[in-house]
Amino acid sequence: MPITIKDLDDGTGVSITGQGTLTDDEFANALKKHLTQDQDKFKRYRYSLADYTGVTKVEVSIETIKYIVNLCVSAAKVNPSVVHADVANQDLIFGLARMSETLRDQVGWESMVFRNRKDAEIWIKEKVKEKYGLSDLTMGST
Repeated sequence: MPITIKDLDDGTGVSITGQGTLTDDEFANALKKHLTQDQDKFKRYRYSLADYTGVTKVEVSIETIKYIVNLCVSAAKVNPSVVHADVANQDLIFGLARMSETLRDQVGWESMVFRNRKDAEIWIKEKVKEKYGLSDLTMGST
């Protein structure tokens, strides 16, 4: 599956990882499932990290990006203060991520797009510590 979503740090965070070819249907379906999940679980998230460095081909339309942003708007009503980072090392994916970041501004989530995961993790850790006082995030690393 091109999109893998898993909880991190005992449900404090979530990792979204893209691999291979990313298509409209797969991308929209995976994020819809994540963003419309059980509200009590979704309320616990303090951060999300979407890493698209493993994506080799993008077949995602602007309409799908707008659809996902609308899902984020609804999800923000459940959890309005998520810290979110996208990691995209390819120009096309970076551009799509920046566009969705701009559209997500209406959501109220703090979000940023990075070229590498290390910088994204540093930023998330700083923001989560600042917002929530949490400083022991592993983000899936052991």
